[in-house]
Amino acid sequence: MLDLRELALPMYEPGKPLAEYGDGARRLVEAMRGADALILSTAAYHGTLAGVTKNALDFAQFLSRDERPYFDGKVVGIIATAGGEMAGANTTGALVNVVHALRGTVAPLMVAVPQAWERSDGDGNITHDGYGGRLEALGRLVVDLASRLGLEEGAGPVLGASA
Repeated sequence: MLDLRELALPMYEPGKPLAEYGDGARRLVEAMRGADALILSTAAYHGTLAGVTKNALDFAQFLSRDERPYFDGKVVGIIATAGGEMAGANTTGALVNVVHALRGTVAPLMVAVPQAWERSDGDGNITHDGYGGRLEALGRLVVDLASRLGLEEGAGPVLGASA
């Protein structure tokens, strides 16, 4: 699991070599590259995904020349936390568009957690059983779908989801 606050990513600049970005950016790119599946989680700000999340996803450009570019062949689970009722839905929709643009396969279950301050503790852990169950179901689904996709493509079983 990568926490974007801990990675302290600089702003992505097209054309700038990865080596000039520092360890956080390298960790992020290598985690995205090596993941069999991803779960993206973001806070909703002003009706869409947080700028820090979009900036991090821009670093997927370093995967563009890979044998399987971007998120091609990867299942991506989506989570959004929000203060209001609609921001989470808007944010998951925006992330679906980004994942599709990056050639990823969006898991058919997405989790938006409205009024996140009422459903989580001070450390960000979900304390609401209903939403906690949905998050667990999303994790299981992403791993299951990634395993199936890997077997269909002859890549062998997936041991787990990362990044």
